[in-house]
Amino acid sequence: MQNLYFDNAASTRVDPRVLDSVLPFFSDNYANPSALHGPAQAAHAAVEEAREAVAELLGAGDPSEIIFTTGATEANNTVLNTFPGQILVSDIEHPSVRTAALASGRAGLIPVDGSGVVDEDAYRAMLANGAGLVSVMLVNNEIGTVQDIDRLGTVAKEAGARFHSDVTQSIGKMRLCLGDRPIDYASLSGHKMHAPKGIGALWVRSGAPLEPFLLGGSHERVRRAGTLNVPGIVGLGMAARLIIDEGEQDAERMRAQHARIVQEVIERIPDCRLNGQPDGAPHIISLSFFRTEGESVIINLDAKGICCTAGAACASGENRFSHVLTGIGLPEEWLRGTVRVSLSKFTTPEEVDTLIAALEASVSSVRSLAEFPAR
Repeated sequence: MQNLYFDNAASTRVDPRVLDSVLPFFSDNYANPSALHGPAQAAHAAVEEAREAVAELLGAGDPSEIIFTTGATEANNTVLNTFPGQILVSDIEHPSVRTAALASGRAGLIPVDGSGVVDEDAYRAMLANGAGLVSVMLVNNEIGTVQDIDRLGTVAKEAGARFHSDVTQSIGKMRLCLGDRPIDYASLSGHKMHAPKGIGALWVRSGAPLEPFLLGGSHERVRRAGTLNVPGIVGLGMAARLIIDEGEQDAERMRAQHARIVQEVIERIPDCRLNGQPDGAPHIISLSFFRTEGESVIINLDAKGICCTAGAACASGENRFSHVLTGIGLPEEWLRGTVRVSLSKFTTPEEVDTLIAALEASVSSVRSLAEFPAR
């Protein structure tokens, strides 16, 4: 049975062209790019070419502002650990920001409204008490809400704070032009943009402070120690180039598929709601089914060869729900029945057809077994 993959917000298939670009750096040119001999310099040139591609994708001012990391988690922690004072993060941030900020004991959680949009009045009031850094992700990874980081960044600047955004879920879905925006730092992960796992990048605007998270070498201009992951970096660079060339058309196709799934599922399945914004990110769809066990729906879909994930995951038997869904105030009778569908540039119309029919059948099956009560 072939799996139909609708969990692209978790990880994406490596583009075959990215894979082709990576393979020579495992076996043909495997030199350490920090050395001075010919093969090392060839590897170094490939790294710098990738750096230029990532900078162009982000709209950064200078390729030297790009630091290669293992992913957004490392990049996010690096930025947060740079600031010893108060940090403000949105209540629905990815755990690599939210958990790290709370662990510092210096964090304030900015509330959001029912769509996941930052409450600006509360945000301004919190900034008035002082903060060194604000971190708000551009696109939420669970519900696809898009934040107005231009406005939020401007407000932070007016209050004397630096501004960071995890832009991972926006890559390939919208143009960024970070150099022209009131932002100091941005993080991304390669495996969300059809590049390999274990590679990512941190953009640091020239002049913004940064304390290295990893010490022990002069790599990345003494900003991140450790031998460079040349195959991963080359793959990230190729993925960036493909998005520069093809990303706009890919995003349009995903947006059309997104609209079709939402419309047909809500029409065909009673007591269903969309979480987040109707016009949010083009690839993330968070659906909740009233008084229905989402995990059972996920298992039912998996039996049909369809890969999705629950937006309200329980861990180790504990009744612990997604902080994103509780943060937007989703009642438990809806929260338990949440399913996240996430698309990619490889998603086909035929796969969408299959998904819609399978969702309808799976929800109906789970409800019938649970004697689903009508509202």
